[in-house]
Amino acid sequence: MSYHVVGDTNRGSSTQVYFDCNATTPVLPGAIKAATHAMTALYGNPSSSHSSGLQARSLLESTREIAAQLVGANPEQIIFTSGATEAIQLAIFSVLKACKNKPDNRATKLLYGATEHKVVPEALRHWTKILNLPYEVVELPVDHKGQISIETLQEELPQAVLLCTMAVNNETGVIQNLAAIENVLLSIASSAFWLVDSVQALGKISLNLNSSRIDYATFSGHKLYAPKGIGFLYNKKNAPVIPLIVGGGQEKNFRSGTENLPGIAALGFVLKQLVMPNSEVTFQSNEQLVFFRGKLLSELKAIFPNIIFNTPFDTSVPTTINFSVPGLSGGELLDLFDTAGLRVSGGSACNSSKTLSSHVLLAMGKKTSVSASSIRLSFGPCTTLDEIERGCDILRECATALNKTYLLNNEGTIENAELEEGILQFRSGATNSWIMTSQLTRSCIIIDPCIEVVERIEHYVKNQNLRILAILDTHGHADHDSIRPLLHKNLDSYFNEDGHNQCSSLGWPTNMKNAYRVTLENQESVPAIPIHSTVHGELVLLQLQTPGHTDDSQTFLLGVQKSGRLHKEDIHFAFSGDMILSGGLGRTNFVTSNSAELYHSLRKLQSVIGPNTLLCPSHDYDNSFCTNYSTEIKLNPLMRLALNAETVDNKNDFITKKAEIDATLAELEKNFQGIVCGVTKSIKTREDLALMINPTQINQYLYNKKMRPLVIDVSERQEALVSKNWNSIGLRQPPLNVPLSNLINFIQKLFVSNKSNPEILFICRSGERSLQAVKSLRRLGFANVWNLSGGIALASCDYLLNIA
Repeated sequence: MSYHVVGDTNRGSSTQVYFDCNATTPVLPGAIKAATHAMTALYGNPSSSHSSGLQARSLLESTREIAAQLVGANPEQIIFTSGATEAIQLAIFSVLKACKNKPDNRATKLLYGATEHKVVPEALRHWTKILNLPYEVVELPVDHKGQISIETLQEELPQAVLLCTMAVNNETGVIQNLAAIENVLLSIASSAFWLVDSVQALGKISLNLNSSRIDYATFSGHKLYAPKGIGFLYNKKNAPVIPLIVGGGQEKNFRSGTENLPGIAALGFVLKQLVMPNSEVTFQSNEQLVFFRGKLLSELKAIFPNIIFNTPFDTSVPTTINFSVPGLSGGELLDLFDTAGLRVSGGSACNSSKTLSSHVLLAMGKKTSVSASSIRLSFGPCTTLDEIERGCDILRECATALNKTYLLNNEGTIENAELEEGILQFRSGATNSWIMTSQLTRSCIIIDPCIEVVERIEHYVKNQNLRILAILDTHGHADHDSIRPLLHKNLDSYFNEDGHNQCSSLGWPTNMKNAYRVTLENQESVPAIPIHSTVHGELVLLQLQTPGHTDDSQTFLLGVQKSGRLHKEDIHFAFSGDMILSGGLGRTNFVTSNSAELYHSLRKLQSVIGPNTLLCPSHDYDNSFCTNYSTEIKLNPLMRLALNAETVDNKNDFITKKAEIDATLAELEKNFQGIVCGVTKSIKTREDLALMINPTQINQYLYNKKMRPLVIDVSERQEALVSKNWNSIGLRQPPLNVPLSNLINFIQKLFVSNKSNPEILFICRSGERSLQAVKSLRRLGFANVWNLSGGIALASCDYLLNIA
């Protein structure tokens, strides 16, 4: 496996282009000035009767008037809050409390659209429970364009107390057909109150609330160039408002607490620009925003020919583009774009830090794979043409980087890319698939492929133009059929000629022309697949039967055989399936499982591999990447029990304890939402903070030592190719790039090197992936490895200067 030193320490960092305006927007300079003026000159309490208080109240009420004018309301219908979340709570609580005071047994349902922001259903359930109301919370389905089903609405509305919808969706930009919903409400003379989340509508579509059937509408300032912490609620006359916060009686007794006057002043400045024809801030016309979107769409289509646009552009605001790229995960694109200076998000900002499928896209009928990999690019009404063009430049830069990897390019045409030799790990959740690649023969062996990464594997093989020696499973699966036959079919033309011969049920070739057997240290002779010759012998993959987890379980050993024998110290990797997991053992309560056989297989495998041979499992539930016998004996009591002196009592104790552990799996699977293939226990060697190097101390850490630590960037290859200006985080030369997907090759080299306990600083964009690497190596006994706290993002000179 080769690693790369990438980047140019002399290049300046690219200018940030911020396309995550649906999450929050930068604050306009005029809004900052207005807030500062309120803090320095109009600092009086609006409730005070002296001159300073009167001046503050004048500012408060003038902003209320502007807000009312903009949304088509009367000033007395505007209640200032800390934001839309509070406004939603206030509206929902008011309706439910009023209904509790005057119950109507005919109305028992609370309706909300399936694509609502999660605050709405959460608030409905929360306040229903708190107020002990017998109401049913009902999700209204949407069609493929995100529009609420009018038919379902007509069925449910007669029993409804409250209806909650959006004006504009935060993930897709879809404009909800409020007119159609209003027609249904009016046609049946519904008494249900109607709450509309209008956060993403302000400044993008026109609103005239008093002339509509809408009872409540919520708004948030930070989505439209005002600061965080300020928003407001519109309530129609006769719609109940019952305060959540009581005390001084501010906001007409509806929301006590001294008003956030600096935030209100800033919001007032922004809203004033929208209603004044000669504003000092340019809010782009809808036509110009559509033009901006067109430029971005053209660029995205050129870069990603197979791109899937999840936003229906004919019924959405022009400032939101939601898309997915087949073969690329959302996380990979987010990391790449962010490294290059383009700020976007994965769906809602409230969920983008989690690897979850978008409930919005799932509700619209999108596949789970599309939903989980979606990217939301959102610019704002004040975005300029220059920002759009710089965003397009960054997209092209990212495409260039992707073209130098296997991720984007057409078959066999990777530019200047060195074939990644060694073991490549493909992960999907806790599931591992592995590819062993030979640079010398341009061949590969695929082990334990799973459906989630099939497209990725196909892309890799085709773009690298590899010859497939075999596609293998380590065991049969209890919950699904192997994806191996499909992969074999889709990659048929890439197989070695022996690959078309007969193979076992798990893929092992049974009549290869050059097949032979190799003797292990326990004197067992096992079949081998030759890969390529080396200076010391021949690299081979061996098949070792290790039943227990299932009756057909097998382990594949990768090492260098010499004269027909493979010694322990020459076995580099063991692909053990679900027999040995990091911190645990594979379950043995399937119909085809046998814990007694697992006991013997654990002992058998130990007898033929070294204590530091890396075990590569099919599942990795705690991000350990790999393990070895030495580590498992230290940390796993059940493993120690299995490897004690072989006696009947010892074996029976193992079987008993294994059954007790397997009995806990049912409870684990409730949280995991799927089959768990074994129980693991995360071992905390040290608290996370103890593994960190503070960004402010990086220069002292790196350059005040006799032996300079090795710095490793675990970002994926495409990210490293767009990384710039390592000087900004205190590095005098670019770090070594070892992507997490290649980490086990680096770990194996550490074990065979003569360096004892090397000092290594791991870094990445956010510090999260590098922390995984540090924890993995610490677990394996490397005590002098560290993580850069907060990653490159918090170590940059610009950031540190700004917080100093």
